[in-house]
Amino acid sequence: MNRYLIIAICYTMLLSFAACADSKKELKMQFSSSEKLATYAWALKDIAPEVPSDWSGYNYLVLEMKASSPQRFSTGPVIAGRVVANNIQPFPNAWIRFTIPLDYFRERPASAVDMAATYNKRRKLGQINLHSFHTEPLTGIDSIAFYMKNPVNNPTLEIRSISLAVEDPGETVLQEGFLVDAFGQWAAKDWPGKIKAEEELRQAWEDEDRQLSEPLLAEVSRYGGYKSPQPLKATGFFRTEKIDGRWWFVDPEGCLFLSVGVDCMNASVRTTAEGREFIFDGLTENSGYADYYRLNVQRRYGEGNETQWVNTAIKRMHNWGLNTIANWSSREITDSNQMPFVLTLPGLKLHEGIMGLPDVYDTQYAKDIDAAIGEMGAVYKNNPWLLGYFVGNEQPWPGQESVLCERVLALKDDAPIKKELQRFLDKNGDTLKNREVFILETFGRFLELVNNTLKKHDPNHLNLGMRFGGHTTNELLAIAGKHFDVFSFNCYEIQPSVDFMKRIDEQTGLPVIIGEYHFGVPDRGMAAGIVQVPDYAEKGNAYRFYNEQGYSHPSLIGAHWFQWIDQPNTGRMDGENYNIGLVDITDRPYPEMVKAMHETHKRLYQIHNGTLPPYDVRPKASGY
Repeated sequence: MNRYLIIAICYTMLLSFAACADSKKELKMQFSSSEKLATYAWALKDIAPEVPSDWSGYNYLVLEMKASSPQRFSTGPVIAGRVVANNIQPFPNAWIRFTIPLDYFRERPASAVDMAATYNKRRKLGQINLHSFHTEPLTGIDSIAFYMKNPVNNPTLEIRSISLAVEDPGETVLQEGFLVDAFGQWAAKDWPGKIKAEEELRQAWEDEDRQLSEPLLAEVSRYGGYKSPQPLKATGFFRTEKIDGRWWFVDPEGCLFLSVGVDCMNASVRTTAEGREFIFDGLTENSGYADYYRLNVQRRYGEGNETQWVNTAIKRMHNWGLNTIANWSSREITDSNQMPFVLTLPGLKLHEGIMGLPDVYDTQYAKDIDAAIGEMGAVYKNNPWLLGYFVGNEQPWPGQESVLCERVLALKDDAPIKKELQRFLDKNGDTLKNREVFILETFGRFLELVNNTLKKHDPNHLNLGMRFGGHTTNELLAIAGKHFDVFSFNCYEIQPSVDFMKRIDEQTGLPVIIGEYHFGVPDRGMAAGIVQVPDYAEKGNAYRFYNEQGYSHPSLIGAHWFQWIDQPNTGRMDGENYNIGLVDITDRPYPEMVKAMHETHKRLYQIHNGTLPPYDVRPKASGY
């Protein structure tokens, strides 16, 4: 059933109840974990009679609220029985004033360099996700709805004021106390194992150091490839090969290899502090940022001792059965040459293009990427630890080709891509289909140029693809498959899509690597992430199920968890604050994840070669 229809039904059922509410009392909603979609709707005349039905003269919806959980909920006005909503992730466990720009209900989001930049909007005390494309003029509003998908642990939401504003009144905490403690943990909530004193933290680090002495996998090459069976031809660099119908990486020593990696391996997790210094305890820097993970690393090793952090991270990877330093990791750890790693090609100007598509018709563009890729190739082309290069990440335009064309046509007349589009449409006719054809041909030209430039400057390493953000069309797959060595996509689902990997195989014939996936728990002040589980034991269960089901597919030869450390509980640059790390803000591993990795990584070779069935206990997981 359509989600909006479900909400409308719930709205109709609940409105008579809401009409009885005393407008002088706080609204308290409990989202029952027994419901897949828990919904409340409140008539404005009963809960906020001063709020008009026409919001067109206002710019902000202002809520004074307290959420018991960081789990995202959706809210928005109800117009003619239909909810216009966006996802809200407020800072929990405290009374706050939270403001929502009304343009987020009026307009579709403007596409940015990738999907995260398009849909994530940081606020001072939380985040808004613009994942609904339904927009309306904000008139004829009679009520406001709040709903939550798949609630965990019966969370509550209290609202004590709803108002509109022309100017942003600013967000603030409406009670005493810090929200983040001196160790970077969420101060407004307790949990088992929460650090209360530095002595506890040092003891935990010492205990872990004693447990990291032995690698999980003994019979592997120095690069992490499987020594058995007999190694294949050694080329000195990573390559791919299909054996008995199954794809594999082959490491520089000729050993079969599956890339089991983690993104964002860094000794730093920064969050913006400027303008909200009042929420942080122990904030000593004046840089405009807070970085509690780095402070904890300095507590552990001393200031400026990045090498010890790198060595511990490498020991952890060996002990946990990981073998790839994945995307967006620090040069300190990739360039230590202790573990295979991946890179993203520089200088492609995806952030300067329209919706992430650069102007490849500009003759200067080829010169610029030749210089940028040439510079990187000179550094890495002879490095055997490099697995390969990604071309980009989660292009936002697939499925919106007509929107992209409109934005190209709005460029100045001398823009090369605009001239080329106009010539194409004049010749072939200005139809939606022809606009799509032009964009696909332009994208193919971009991929061909990039791949040729890469192979010119670094013929030794693999082109790992574009890290697509969704299940793309067969037409797009066919174009992409001509220019990659490996097809990559990010897959935030309960398990990798068998149907999509089948289409990739049919359209490209390439092996597959998953660039991002994760499972998160709404806890410790952090939201769950893109795929939610109710607790840490289920997070470990989900890790096992995803990986073992995925690597059982003949084409999947790599999967990279996003990410190494939890995101900061007060949000990264775009407001994401997901509880998705293998390691927490105090530099302590999650034991449930370590256990899951130990159990699964010992089995992956046999699972992928088809001699061992994959783990099949389906997790209690849900998307949003």
